[in-house]
Amino acid sequence: MSKGFFVDKSNRPDSAAINNFIGKARQNWDLMLHHLGEGLKLKGEFKFYGINYGWALRFKKSGKSIIALYPGKDDFMVQIILNKNQVETALEQVKNSDFLKVIYDTKNIKEGKWIYLLIDETSDLDDVFTMITIRTKIK
Repeated sequence: MSKGFFVDKSNRPDSAAINNFIGKARQNWDLMLHHLGEGLKLKGEFKFYGINYGWALRFKKSGKSIIALYPGKDDFMVQIILNKNQVETALEQVKNSDFLKVIYDTKNIKEGKWIYLLIDETSDLDDVFTMITIRTKIK
């Protein structure tokens, strides 16, 4: 199963298509976009990451990826890459036990950890915003 719903490289999703599929999670999607765009002044761009991931809305700062959002059916996947120090900080600051389990269980790679979190209409975004804050303090 792919990380996102839109896996056809030749068919980049637009806002209408995303809003149609994201359904119940739209409020959290909108909150995330507002936080990234209005709050942090980051600009998103669509990027295709292959059939196993699909199209994502990626946000960067100083040339470094901050977060990617993969729209799904009534949910969306958040990918945030944290280096070793950022992982340690996130483990101290994140409160959501499900998110903590994902961070702990995610395999370490050279860059640190590629954290994937499923966000639906019931998800509290506070800990995601915390991880974004940690990530934007790139050294």
